[in-house]
Amino acid sequence: MRKEEDAPVQERFLSVECHADGTALAAFGQGLPQPAANEAAVFLGYNYADVPVGRRYACCFRRDDAKDAERVTTTVVAVTQQYGHVWDHIPHGWKTLAVLRFEPAIPAMVRDLPYGGLWFDRRASVYVSDADTWETLVVGEPAL
Repeated sequence: MRKEEDAPVQERFLSVECHADGTALAAFGQGLPQPAANEAAVFLGYNYADVPVGRRYACCFRRDDAKDAERVTTTVVAVTQQYGHVWDHIPHGWKTLAVLRFEPAIPAMVRDLPYGGLWFDRRASVYVSDADTWETLVVGEPAL
């Protein structure tokens, strides 16, 4: 178990690999809610800490260009990994299938991600974080 505050600021992001396709949702997504119009079922890469359902983040940015960012509230709605076992958190060090809510809407960089049937089908290309993590990755330290 790793608490979020124990992770270095520059590591505090969710790695969105791709959208989960219908095959993936049928095989692994039992118990996840059907995503609403502003939600997406996505594969997440290895997680930096134990992150509870309900955790909100402030922005999304591209893995290969952190300056390409969008301020959007992103909420962890639901999480699973073990073939239908829904968890109350994203566990540290695990790859998971999650439903994320984007407010006011899903940003294009997330909406345009490809679909995949398994973890590792796609390399993580969008990160979700708070502003201080994003600023640390772009300029080297968070703004005061």
